[in-house]
Amino acid sequence: MKPNFHRLVVLAALAAMTLSSACQKAQEKTQEAAVEAALEHATGNKVDIDKDGQAVKIQTEQGEVNIASAGAGGTVALPDGFPTDVYLPPERAIESAMDMAGMQMVNLATQAGVPALSGEVERAMKAQGWTREMAMQAGDGSTLVYRKDKRQVVYQIGAGDNGGSRLAVRIGSGEG
Repeated sequence: MKPNFHRLVVLAALAAMTLSSACQKAQEKTQEAAVEAALEHATGNKVDIDKDGQAVKIQTEQGEVNIASAGAGGTVALPDGFPTDVYLPPERAIESAMDMAGMQMVNLATQAGVPALSGEVERAMKAQGWTREMAMQAGDGSTLVYRKDKRQVVYQIGAGDNGGSRLAVRIGSGEG
């Protein structure tokens, strides 16, 4: 991947947030064109943005980025091909999902508290054959990193609403 692609990831998230606030079709098209122009200028690459409801697809010469974001209290689907051996709590609301050049990321909310969720992740990942590489706790959150074959999963768990948790899960190649 070229260095500009990493910058595109950050800009893609900003683009998704900008586009998700659009209310009218004509306004959406104007915003898409403005965001495309800004991304092309920032990265030096041709960019095509396609927004469909809460989903945004960004196509560049280096690859494709797909981002879905739920409205307040809603949920979105997992990215296509999300690994079945990566633990996610059964009671969850997926607030956003991203699929980008071999890396998938989901952000979700759950009613489980941080300590309980950390324990669930640990048990489930070991049962699926993952090896824990790192466990770190700071304040009311924790970070857990697992490896299996050439894949790596990073869990970032923080306190959520009403005693629940917010969970960010990133899956990708652990190489490089």
